Amino acid sequence: MAQLVPRDPGRKVWSYLQSELGTSSATPSDLAVGYLRTYLTGVDPVVSGDWPAIGRRFEHLATTDIDPNIITAEDLLSVSFLSVNVPPRAAWAILTSRSTAIAKKLAQIPNKVSIEHPGCTLDMYLDDSALQGLWNLLRRDENENLWDMGATKISKVMARKRPHLVPIQDRIVVSELDASDADYWEMWWHAMHLHENGKPVVADFARELRERIPEAEKLSLLRTLDIVMWMHRTHRN
Repeated sequence: MAQLVPRDPGRKVWSYLQSELGTSSATPSDLAVGYLRTYLTGVDPVVSGDWPAIGRRFEHLATTDIDPNIITAEDLLSVSFLSVNVPPRAAWAILTSRSTAIAKKLAQIPNKVSIEHPGCTLDMYLDDSALQGLWNLLRRDENENLWDMGATKISKVMARKRPHLVPIQDRIVVSELDASDADYWEMWWHAMHLHENGKPVVADFARELRERIPEAEKLSLLRTLDIVMWMHRTHRN
């Protein structure tokens, strides 16, 4: 999925945060804070309509002590909170006949490492990685036939199990960043490891933004940024 290219695609994310969300440093703008607060709480809404969004429940539905290497029915239901549905045949196979293979692949993917961590290398996102192997398992059935599991659905399922590693590939945000599915993982890895003046500016921006909203405390940095970008694209004038 990810391919090495002779450029720094992470700067695309940083440039977006600067130009669209009005920041000249790693300090979040009031606009970004307002988007996140509205999405998660509905307080001081910066957009019209009924808030907060049901998407804020994506991370909430989880039984304690569930094996992090097992995709559950709760995981698949949570994906629907983000306005997509896993097709019935795929859902049943993920929960039954494909569950063992999926669990083995998830066991190869660290559960305690985040994309911005220095120990997270780009190798974790390349074509022969466990992440790519899991993507492939979710993409096709046992006979290698496609079964209506595209990038958006797959990434949302994967983000439920490894939220600190896998960026959601929502079409709106992908378009907003002028990115593609082929380079999305690489772009985000470079963005979260982008340093200016010795500081990881994108990661610091997301971290400080998350700290400004108590309801965002348990969100991954990736999810925090995904929310404000989605909000900006769908609600800006």
